Amino acid sequence: MEFKLIGPTSSRIMNINWLEAQTASGSFVVKSGHAPLIAMLAPNKELTVELHDGSTTIITIVNGILEVTRTSITLLLTHE
Repeated sequence: MEFKLIGPTSSRIMNINWLEAQTASGSFVVKSGHAPLIAMLAPNKELTVELHDGSTTIITIVNGILEVTRTSITLLLTHE
């Protein structure tokens, strides 16, 4: 699954297996085939991502909006 991380000054694309995000109402995991959604992430929380090679990466998000489709995830950051 393709994960696009887009910030005000930089962006990157990663191949991932799953992603765990936190919103104001709780956390959820996104895997390939997930129902489409748009969510505002909880500020100053961690985003956990399992990369395609099986390693896990944790990214601290200041503030952002997550868009999920059945085949990709896009995270728009308001701050880096």
